[in-house]
Amino acid sequence: MAVNQKSLTGEAGSMAASAGETNNNEVVIPYSPFAGMEKWLKYRFSAWSETKAWFVMTLVAIFFWVGGPGLLVSWVAEVLSRSVVHATPGAAAAITAASQAVLYYFFSGVGVLLAAAAGSYYAQPTHIGISSQGLRRLWRRRWLNVSGQLLSWEHVNHIRLLRPPGKTSPQDWLVCFQVNAGVPMRWRLGAIPTVQARADLLEALNCFAPATTRDAELRELLCPPQDHSYTELWLKALSAPPKRERLTPLPAGVTLKSKRYEILGQLGVGGQGTAYLAIDHGNDRQTQPEVELAAARQNGHLPRAVARNQEATEQVVLKESILPVYVEVNVRRESLERFQQEALMLSKLDHPQVVKLSDYFVEDHRSYLVLEHIDGMSLRQLVTAQGKLQETKVIDLALQMCCILSYLHGLVPPVVHRDFTPDNLILTSAGLLKLVDFNVAQQTELTTTGTVVGKHAYIPPEQFRGKPSPQSDIYALGATLFYLLTGEDPEPISQSHPFIQQADLSAQIDQIVARATAVDTTARFASAGELQTELLKIPKRLP
Repeated sequence: MAVNQKSLTGEAGSMAASAGETNNNEVVIPYSPFAGMEKWLKYRFSAWSETKAWFVMTLVAIFFWVGGPGLLVSWVAEVLSRSVVHATPGAAAAITAASQAVLYYFFSGVGVLLAAAAGSYYAQPTHIGISSQGLRRLWRRRWLNVSGQLLSWEHVNHIRLLRPPGKTSPQDWLVCFQVNAGVPMRWRLGAIPTVQARADLLEALNCFAPATTRDAELRELLCPPQDHSYTELWLKALSAPPKRERLTPLPAGVTLKSKRYEILGQLGVGGQGTAYLAIDHGNDRQTQPEVELAAARQNGHLPRAVARNQEATEQVVLKESILPVYVEVNVRRESLERFQQEALMLSKLDHPQVVKLSDYFVEDHRSYLVLEHIDGMSLRQLVTAQGKLQETKVIDLALQMCCILSYLHGLVPPVVHRDFTPDNLILTSAGLLKLVDFNVAQQTELTTTGTVVGKHAYIPPEQFRGKPSPQSDIYALGATLFYLLTGEDPEPISQSHPFIQQADLSAQIDQIVARATAVDTTARFASAGELQTELLKIPKRLP
């Protein structure tokens, strides 16, 4: 974890980039003491632009400058005095004076509270400066650039992690720099806004104050986790107040994750959550290799992938799931761990026919997977629009399915999708089949016992018993072929014969579907590769 000073101050490395800036021998780390309030305001005024905010503030300032509160007080007092029908001139004057006094003190109190709140907000630093000389608070705003008094390292004798009484959330814990004499410097852990910023802080401490003693637990909290951002998820999701800022689906124009993702609209709503089409304003990635489908199809093999560098599309899919709020922390943790499991699984998958995951995060008790946007229709949508497909087309799609499953089942340990259905297979305009929705997928070991998930018409008996295996996906593949050939879902938990409904099909394709959907796993294809071999034996038929 230790780095030399040059890497912190002389190069635009990852630390300096995430921290925001460096100044000579100083690392600058963002610090936001009112992060919770800022987040609340961001949710409440997410559709507001900075120009609108300044316009409203200008109107409020003009209202007070022209004496608006006084005019309002006089008007209210006059209305109250007139409301007393039998009031004498003296009584009316007394009512007017009393009303003016009450309203005057009310507005004065409001003004004092607003001024105190604004003063408290602007009195807090916005950044932390750490250098070889020591550390200091920084105020970096548009109209303000002030540095606090330097606390020299020679005066710091220990770096502690303090837990204020009654505070159980890591967000409220304090990083305390104890000094030999005087008041220690304290920073709230939750005010260091990101995992990377906390990692920058730890790295700077290791570089500039390696001899200063510190609590061992502090390093664990600041150290970035190996598996993306689980610590970040814990701090933001599990320790957040049990209150949602939004209770309805996200409308167009809403931004997430510090305005990186902008919602364009809903793509669909299902039992597992809501999918949104969004723009990734921070997307600088390049597209993954595409499959060149015009290569030799006559031998039945999928052509090799051809890498092509081009600008990535700005559109992504945000898959949203609602996390439970009013439950005990263990239930919330389990829900978050399921989300984490899907995200980590997707992050490890690398195949041109498997949906790509670029990011994941939690905001407002909602989890989000950021997935590539696939321009195409699901196989179910395709059949709904065009009817059952020709056998030659189905064989072509079946070969692509075998390619996908061979990759997933060839991983160590194997990945079983458990929901390999026409709804989750997307056909692009280029004719490439892609698999999506790994919400119920799992990595299996020989002793794994899972839960029953998936659509009943595509679930084999062993999956109903909670013991899915790679052969379970083969059953679902066979059931999907039945649907493509007949235009109807197969009978649940049964061996399918499409030839019964479509007499113009070849005997070979009927036998393949029947063997793939065999109820007994010993009679089923042992692997996707074995199924692919049988598909290649089917003679080519003229359309």
